[in-house]
Amino acid sequence: MQNLILFISTLICWAPTWYLIKFQFGVVDPLISIFYRFFLASVIIFIFLIISQKKLRFTFNQHLLFLLLGMTLFSLNYIFFYLANTYLISGIVTIAFSTILIMNILGERVFFKIKSSKQTLWAAGFGILGIIIIFQKELFNFTMTDTSHIGILLSFVATFWASSGNLIYQKNSSNKVPFIQSIAYGMLYGSLGTLLIAKVRGAEFVFDYSLSYISSLLYLTIIGSVLAFYLYLSLLERIGSARAGYIGVIMPILALIISTIFEGLAWTNNLIIGLPVLIFGCVLILNQKTKNT
Repeated sequence: MQNLILFISTLICWAPTWYLIKFQFGVVDPLISIFYRFFLASVIIFIFLIISQKKLRFTFNQHLLFLLLGMTLFSLNYIFFYLANTYLISGIVTIAFSTILIMNILGERVFFKIKSSKQTLWAAGFGILGIIIIFQKELFNFTMTDTSHIGILLSFVATFWASSGNLIYQKNSSNKVPFIQSIAYGMLYGSLGTLLIAKVRGAEFVFDYSLSYISSLLYLTIIGSVLAFYLYLSLLERIGSARAGYIGVIMPILALIISTIFEGLAWTNNLIIGLPVLIFGCVLILNQKTKNT
């Protein structure tokens, strides 16, 4: 029951974030917005740690693990997702994110030596087939004038970094690296890494004082980062990255509903046919992984 509560709570926190990211574009460079989001989130968590008198001093090697976690899960992951959102509506971006379940399964096979059965490989094939059906137009009718393929590519790169962050956190957890402190330092290092990349790209350090920007930033920081990652990584620690990745399967459904309502998403035949195939493959993977466990 506790796993189910963590699962549903994470979905409720995260689902709106894909759409709210749109309100971060305009005055402020997307990478600077990511810096604001995770730097503020880390400050909030550090204040909690100081008040509760939790351990804050760690070894150099542990800080390297925090840095690695931060750059994958709280920096590169979001850099590519934010950039993808400049080319695509939010619901389509989350479809690419659903492949995190497949990437987590493959990652566990490589890094944790968890063998994949034939059933799992068949299920992964269904997932890939679903992706091909959904993005058939972009994959087989490539044109330089259509920039949607750029957003799709960025989405898959972002998902790779998100999956890498999941696996790194799972490894850190198995090494008894403190949970909340991992999030705090990871977000801090990730935000600073993003700021460095933003400055290298020539981004200006500005702020947008509009109500839409500030309110979306507050939600993304407090609910979409502090609370959502606490819930998600708690779930990951309990059931592993492969099964926790099932959130990526349900997320697109909620995000597509939000996109339909607020962004006018048109449900094409490819989307209507491909999405169930993708979900079916991911469900098969989840079931097979549960049996292995």
